Amino acid sequence: MIKIKPHHFMDIIKLYGKGIEMFIPDDKYNHNFYYVANEIIKNHHIHIKITLEQDDICLPCKYLGKEGRCIDTIDHINDVSFKNEWNQIIDNRIIENSNVLANSIHSAHEYCKILYSVKENIFDVWKEETNSDKYDRYNYFCLGAEKYLGIL
Repeated sequence: MIKIKPHHFMDIIKLYGKGIEMFIPDDKYNHNFYYVANEIIKNHHIHIKITLEQDDICLPCKYLGKEGRCIDTIDHINDVSFKNEWNQIIDNRIIENSNVLANSIHSAHEYCKILYSVKENIFDVWKEETNSDKYDRYNYFCLGAEKYLGIL
């Protein structure tokens, strides 16, 4: 079972929609995004546990602080300086908009199907981002979800 934050799952599907079929390690963060993404892409029936805390991607990340929070900083969202704060905001919005509770368990396919059914909420979840970024996120998420779910 993979423990994953909602926005990490959506990022995986978005990047899959951009054409990434095989994820590679990231030297900048040293996290497990590549490993988790590859597992989710190759095994649609893998069980995932939705979390608002650190997940399997975060565990080895060099920006994971002692208290299990991301200590990386951001500067693209007004009044938000830390990535952990931004991640909590968007993860809570995803949970609220999808009606999927934290700590619930789903197959990756099932969770993708749920998120795809409420895909228009991407514009509300990431409302602080530029319109261009929101449209790109929406379009690539839709492409990735359609490919993942076999809709294409």
